[in-house]
Amino acid sequence: MTPDERHIKRINRYLRKINGLFDDLVRDIALLVVKQRLTGKIFRFRDYQKITTQVSNALNTYHDNLFSSIQTYTKYEWDYGNAKVSEILAENLAKIKGKVSGLAYDVKLKEISTHSQNKKALEAFQERKKGKFTVSDRVWNITKQAKENLEIAIDDALSEGMSAQDLARKIKHNLNDPDKLFRRVRDKHGNLVLSKNAQSFHPGQGVYRSAHKNALRLAANEINTAYREAEQLRIMSNNDVVGQKINLSPQHKVYDMCDELQGSYPKDFNWSSWHVGCKCFRTMILKSQSELITEINNSQNLSPEASANFVSGVPDNFHSWLSENRETLEKRKSKPYFLEENKEKLKHLL
Repeated sequence: MTPDERHIKRINRYLRKINGLFDDLVRDIALLVVKQRLTGKIFRFRDYQKITTQVSNALNTYHDNLFSSIQTYTKYEWDYGNAKVSEILAENLAKIKGKVSGLAYDVKLKEISTHSQNKKALEAFQERKKGKFTVSDRVWNITKQAKENLEIAIDDALSEGMSAQDLARKIKHNLNDPDKLFRRVRDKHGNLVLSKNAQSFHPGQGVYRSAHKNALRLAANEINTAYREAEQLRIMSNNDVVGQKINLSPQHKVYDMCDELQGSYPKDFNWSSWHVGCKCFRTMILKSQSELITEINNSQNLSPEASANFVSGVPDNFHSWLSENRETLEKRKSKPYFLEENKEKLKHLL
């Protein structure tokens, strides 16, 4: 199994744990509301004063655990991204061990290890803003949306004599399809009654109407980006890396933009994915063994441009994709992440 295949496997394991956080929230809320005497109005937590504090505590616990999990898992994958690059560079160096001096070899090997110590960069990554929001801001927004989702799901699910376990099961079933749920509750109570709650069902481009799906999406994207960002920093800092190749995942079955954008890119092309949920992976394009041997024996560390393998620009298929999608991109409020991250490099194309 390759490092990138292990990376995807770990993400799936992390998401199962994050899925459990939402299950815990639904269970805790169900235990609180199942014994409440119902009114004829749409269910809102604020109308049941006896449980409002406990509901707030349950939501805060969900927020704290979700945020903590994302921070922990991004650190894990940051370290794995570093380890991947270190392993590849060390293996490449081992291939020429007998052809360079022992001292020079040890110095080069130590350099690889030293560059993996980029903890401040991890902190900056975890605290960064994407658009106007930090990860913490996005988790708060998800928590607020979860409260609204739960109120509507509870309204449809709750009935007299129901156990907390049955209520929790029905709430989770309702939340699997927020569109159908909203229509049912709207028919029951009317548009005017639902107007404020309905805002959570029109969350904007690139956002789900399900808070839980948004939590999983945010977590998966942050964890994957941490892994790729650690890779990117290591690639940028090492002159022996002269380019990068973006490859299709073996799991890739349906033709999409990944097929159209795969190929060799400059090492400073900032890439973490082509789209949300993308499983493509990166391989490093290195100096040839003969180039590396000559440099080490001459105590040199030449720039990537000196290599015959140097990748100077984006591939032709990238130009084609950009040309074919320019009109659609211009209409979008926000451009794909890889275009935003490479805005300066690509300004002559955009």
